[in-house]
Amino acid sequence: MVYEDPWLIAKETTLGADNGIAIALSLALVDDPMVSHPPLELFFTTEEETGLTGAENMDASFLTGNLLINLDSEDEGVFVVGCAGGRKTLLALSVNASPMGDGFGLISLSVGGAKGGHSGVDIAKHRANAIKVLARILRAGMNEVPFGIIDLEGGTAQNVIPRTGKGLVACHLNSTPQLKAAMRRAADTIRQEYRNSDPELTIELTDKGVSTSDTIWIEERETEKIVDLLEALPSGLVEMTEEDPSVVQTSVNLAMVEKGANGLTITSSQRSSANSRLDAICQVVEAVGRLAGAAVTTDTGYPPWPRSRNSMLLDRCVSLYRELFDAEPTAHIMHAGLECAVIRNRFPNMDMISLGPTIENPHSPAERLHVPSIAKVWRLMVALLASFGKEKMTVS
Repeated sequence: MVYEDPWLIAKETTLGADNGIAIALSLALVDDPMVSHPPLELFFTTEEETGLTGAENMDASFLTGNLLINLDSEDEGVFVVGCAGGRKTLLALSVNASPMGDGFGLISLSVGGAKGGHSGVDIAKHRANAIKVLARILRAGMNEVPFGIIDLEGGTAQNVIPRTGKGLVACHLNSTPQLKAAMRRAADTIRQEYRNSDPELTIELTDKGVSTSDTIWIEERETEKIVDLLEALPSGLVEMTEEDPSVVQTSVNLAMVEKGANGLTITSSQRSSANSRLDAICQVVEAVGRLAGAAVTTDTGYPPWPRSRNSMLLDRCVSLYRELFDAEPTAHIMHAGLECAVIRNRFPNMDMISLGPTIENPHSPAERLHVPSIAKVWRLMVALLASFGKEKMTVS
């Protein structure tokens, strides 16, 4: 970890402030003898980032408090009072692969340097999706020269906007200059499009020699099916909320693609704060997959956390914030999955709120934690806990 005033960062990797800082704050609250607080439950869960697994498998008798403070938000001064639900769709596309023979030219394609970020909170920031970039470049080349795919992969996790991707393709040897030129033109256009949001985006095309008799490829017609599918799958912002056009309601992230021995596996992640809209975007992804001939499965995911219209906890947090900092906090619905949604399903009468220090670009090497915001969250938590006397609370 490296401190670059006023930010804490990690060199060439994710910092893990999401959500290591919540654990640190929770433990400090009970470890500091100067903090006055009611009876507290500290609720730590496993696998929150990969599907809220720990919360999903919690015994309903595990928590006894009727007030919950979740420390998984990433904007100090913003109280989260609701969140989007989410589901994951897997598409398995079978393709015919066979030896291609000698004498084909090999070209590698690599996309890197994209900013990436969280597939929920960062989805409306016009950031490059490395898989969609790959698909566009492959399409540009295919429009001029037939080729086959040897290898293809991109993305690292369902809740991350893909930062990197790579592929290896083959075409007739005398066509490789034309194919590279077409792809390079597309790459130049794409870099220009993302010059502001992803200034470090790189797209590299490299000659990789000539094929041998045992090189396995996906033939040209099957390759076109793959490119069609990757281009057709939606990714990015779908719609904003009607009540507040500044808040994302529905989105989709084309998260991962991997070529295996039996074909292509694609992972898509859908989010919405409205169940009906979540159903609708999942059905779009499934329909596109079926049209391409893929086997499609969507998990049950996790539900939205609907905003409560009468939250005593929110009212108290707002009042204390004004008193402590002489500033006006805001409250909104987060476009990401929070464990509050799962907990609320188990405890429908529990009053809950989510807050936390400022974290930028979580789930990416650009992640950073605003250190002064930690102090403000600490002061708010100390004052809030002291205000409740002996009423039992849960901190997660």
